[in-house]
Amino acid sequence: MQVFSFTILFLLSFLATYSQDITGNWQGNIEANGQKIPIVFHFYKDSTGNIDGKWDSPKQKAIGLPFSEITLENDSIKLVIKIIGGSYKGKFIGNDSIAGTWLQAGGAVVLNFSRSTESVSTDAVTLLLPSEKEIAITSAAGSKIYGTLLSKNSNQKLAIIIAGSGPTDREGNNLLGVNANSYKMIAQALDSQNIASFRYDKRGVAKSITADMNEENFRFDDYINDAKKVFYYLHDSLGFKEIYILGHSEGSLVGMVAAETINVKGFVSIAGAGRPVDEIIEEQVNNQPLPDSLKMKTVQIFDQLKKGERVDNTPVLLNTIFRKSVQPYMISWLKYSPEVEIKKLKCPVLIVQGECDVQVKITDAENLHKANKQSVLDLIPLMTHALKNGGKDCEDTDGKTYTDPSLPLNKRLIDDITGFTKK
Repeated sequence: MQVFSFTILFLLSFLATYSQDITGNWQGNIEANGQKIPIVFHFYKDSTGNIDGKWDSPKQKAIGLPFSEITLENDSIKLVIKIIGGSYKGKFIGNDSIAGTWLQAGGAVVLNFSRSTESVSTDAVTLLLPSEKEIAITSAAGSKIYGTLLSKNSNQKLAIIIAGSGPTDREGNNLLGVNANSYKMIAQALDSQNIASFRYDKRGVAKSITADMNEENFRFDDYINDAKKVFYYLHDSLGFKEIYILGHSEGSLVGMVAAETINVKGFVSIAGAGRPVDEIIEEQVNNQPLPDSLKMKTVQIFDQLKKGERVDNTPVLLNTIFRKSVQPYMISWLKYSPEVEIKKLKCPVLIVQGECDVQVKITDAENLHKANKQSVLDLIPLMTHALKNGGKDCEDTDGKTYTDPSLPLNKRLIDDITGFTKK
């Protein structure tokens, strides 16, 4: 399961001591297996003469996002995004280039910039199919949730696709180099089978970011309530009557709990956890080459969080998981056990799990199936967490299933979903 994080930004402050003229537009690309994710920085002087700025991720239709801090000193630049525990560090190469690194959620990717006079259009990098349209739905908090509806008419069966954890957008991609287009490909495959779909950017991700969001105020229930809002809009306002929920990874638990109180026709868990989050993270930490003291500390932190108590002074190496601002979300997440929640579902349930998934285990799918004995379980050979086929013996060379959008989805996955909805 992907390390927990959010792409949410909040403008806090800025510092500046510099010699370079940074004002203007700067364009760069995060590259993953030959694919490019454009990032654009905009810097300008405010009314007091200090440097301020915003940044865009055009491919995610996220425009005008604020920084937390901007620090310019001699030949270097540091941009802090406290809300995601992220930052950018770079050095000026002459007057028109910056070489640096994007850091987020414990990962680091090279990101270099050149001064640019051109703007990057969201339409130029995100093309809609003829039967696709973007719609905005009001979230439970009043902000806008942006998503893509792929539909011929409201008489079709419709699948709501709920994204996994972290800064994963409606297409199944994120800025840390995941560029698989898995959710977009699911939507297009379902369209070919005359099944409509709606995939959306979660609150605080991609185009659904707002500057006034604060990670410390997020709760797991926010995503559950947003999923219900999406359902009611599609059902009541747009007239879709046969709606299914497809939840991937963390989205499985979100969709599962949402489905308990709304009239969905069916629920599909794709690579969904079958154990509480603390058990999974403890397992992941234990599999890392970390000192035993840190592994024991992880257990102790979870014991305290499960009591509803925040933890001070977490070890630096565990800060990505347990930073202070994310602990309220973690506390709210810990109260849900997938094995308990899936028992409550009255609708038909399909559980799909790839046998080559290194993030979520076959045991998780089996736990869900045992908890809901009326469910259908399908373990798919070769399929990875990115829903594409790994190689022989589950080899995913250089994580290609996560970074190559040209790789097709596992065909059996689509057959499972379409067969389940049509049945």
